[in-house]
Amino acid sequence: MDDTAETEATGDGGAVETQSTPATDESADLQTRVAVLEAENRQLRDEHARAKQATYRQTALGLFAVGVIGLIGGVAFSDARSVLLALGGTGVFAAVLTSVLTPERFVTASVGSRVYQALRADRDAMLGELGIGGDPVYVPADDVRVFVPRHEGAPLPDPDELADLFVVPEESQHGGVAFRPTGAPLFDEFETTWSRSLDATPHAVAPVLADALVELFELADGVDHDVDTETNRVTFEIAGADLGDPTGIDHPIPSFLAVGLARTLDATVRIEVRDDPLTVTCRYDRGWSGSSNETEADQTEADATPEVRSEA
Repeated sequence: MDDTAETEATGDGGAVETQSTPATDESADLQTRVAVLEAENRQLRDEHARAKQATYRQTALGLFAVGVIGLIGGVAFSDARSVLLALGGTGVFAAVLTSVLTPERFVTASVGSRVYQALRADRDAMLGELGIGGDPVYVPADDVRVFVPRHEGAPLPDPDELADLFVVPEESQHGGVAFRPTGAPLFDEFETTWSRSLDATPHAVAPVLADALVELFELADGVDHDVDTETNRVTFEIAGADLGDPTGIDHPIPSFLAVGLARTLDATVRIEVRDDPLTVTCRYDRGWSGSSNETEADQTEADATPEVRSEA
């Protein structure tokens, strides 16, 4: 009898010998390898997270050591006491702040990229089935919405109509789809961390948005900006960006920049994205006020116009 043979009991008390095939052995070996690889991947992710947290802890310890040395030096050396005490207090405060703000979980850029790819695929499929082919425009309605018109160059609908996903006004040429931008939650998070008010000027807003991409969200390694108020254009050149194809509809990086400009400037924003190097050009229009607002303005102007009566 072969060594690999197995014996199984039959219903009448007999025994039947079964042979293990090479395919069965290969499948079992493959499952074992997959299980080992999954365990190694989990271990690598855990080690990566621990390494990142260890870096933050080492930074906090270094700042704390500098702070303590500064405080001790301030007590020992009276001539430079004020400077050393200030240095020591700053070091201790920075160490505590770094320790408190150490993130507990790190999400890789590849994860965010795959999430965006799924969102983009659904939106592209929706626009394709509806036959919508206009360029997106970020509209500062009650909350910023990214509106994709049915036809290129079509007029924008009333702000109230942008609250719905499918915009179907009485005038069909105003129709389209209004999404919530992916950059809106990012800008909400930015507002919670930004303690100062922003001036409603492109020169004041552009550098702050550029710094937020790098320092706050870490979505890029560096961002340069250029403002041209004569053509109502703000250009961002981004280095080291990730999260998938940046030229896709409503990519988080261009979306955050467009939402930030739309909210702070109270203007519609159209974007143009070019890759290699990644350049996001935002063209803003402060003259748009929506059909309903224009109607109210016309009515106010009409009311203010004195009535001319003919006398017999």
